[in-house]
Amino acid sequence: MNKKMNWVLISCFMIFGLKAQSQEILTLDQAKEITLANNFGIKIAQNNVTIAENQTDKSVNGFLPTVTANGGINSNFGSSTQQFNNGNEANVSNAFNWGLSGSVDANYTIYNKARAISLEQLKESLDATNLTLRQTIEQSLLNVYSSYYVVAQLSENIGLLEETLLVSEERKKRAQYALDLGQGSGLAVLNAQVDIQRDSVNLLNAILSLETEKRNLNVAMGRDTDIAFDVEKDSDLTNVDTLESLVDKGKIENISIQLNRQNLIVNEYNLDLINVENKPTLSTGLSYSANFSDNASGAFITQSSSNGFAGNIGVNWTIFDGTRSIRRQNAVLNLSNQKLQIDQLEQQIERDIINTWNNYQNDLFVIGVQEKALETNRENFIRTEEQFKRGQVNSIEFRQAQLNLLNAQFSLTNAKYSAKIREIQLKQLVGDIMN
Repeated sequence: MNKKMNWVLISCFMIFGLKAQSQEILTLDQAKEITLANNFGIKIAQNNVTIAENQTDKSVNGFLPTVTANGGINSNFGSSTQQFNNGNEANVSNAFNWGLSGSVDANYTIYNKARAISLEQLKESLDATNLTLRQTIEQSLLNVYSSYYVVAQLSENIGLLEETLLVSEERKKRAQYALDLGQGSGLAVLNAQVDIQRDSVNLLNAILSLETEKRNLNVAMGRDTDIAFDVEKDSDLTNVDTLESLVDKGKIENISIQLNRQNLIVNEYNLDLINVENKPTLSTGLSYSANFSDNASGAFITQSSSNGFAGNIGVNWTIFDGTRSIRRQNAVLNLSNQKLQIDQLEQQIERDIINTWNNYQNDLFVIGVQEKALETNRENFIRTEEQFKRGQVNSIEFRQAQLNLLNAQFSLTNAKYSAKIREIQLKQLVGDIMN
């Protein structure tokens, strides 16, 4: 069973090694460009912007005249009897009658205040849709950047696990060599073999986690999940503004706050639309019509035709609408609620900035502590390894020093990339992630 397990692990490592050799290096800028070009959510948001742009065209908001044409033909077959006041009578039997009619009508609204307000509201809605697009882009970039640094973190951890596995394999070789010379014990060989298997499983799990996160990153960028790549292992930190400046900037530039403020502007037009309902609308129309009919012989009128123009000017004025005051009151209350929601959102954004900034500061502190701890554990491991080679410490003590060093390396790597992700989160909260 152990041999079978070892072959499985070796095969996985070989496959991983071959894939790593052929992988492209994906930079963060390239990941951004791919996301902006391929991300499905961004494409949908861009289409919504185009739809909103179309809605602001005057042609779909009643600013242009409408022209319609109508025409038809009619016929009937039957009999009729007509009596006149002079006593005469006209009878028509089995008569066929038919006629033609056609008209062209043009209508135009000369004045409608609600129409103009609706158009302005649609323009403000277009601005809101553009902000929604930006919000989608920011969230997509946040997901991509975070996933990118998780891939980098897992890649570094795999490197550490590979080094640990090499040390364990070297330890087994030394234990086997000592046993062959009659200077060691079979227990040391077995302990080394157990540690190799444990290190191999840990490495395999890390490889599987890395492959899963790479697929997640491919999906976030909007490209095929099976595209192989590697990332730059860059955990260098940039300067972060003070907490006060971040909070002040977040309350102005945060995309969610901007979008809610724009939606407030859009909804303010609802109150204007109610207020202009008491204004009249003025419209005009012009039509041309032609008619022709052919009746059977013996009818009172055997043929008739007519054609000509007709025009009209109309006024529509709603003098009283009992629901208007209630609708106005509800519109005012809705605006009040939306203002309260903006205040609440500003408070939540401030909280999120403070929490993220505090976590970032904690990551910086942990980095400083772990850097010192790593130096201590590395020095301890070097000395323990020397003593182990001289037979002054046993394999259990050596293994503990090895694990202490590995955990210190893990802790430092994780803290660095955690801080890097906090930086990205802060940039998104204050509206800087696209820069």
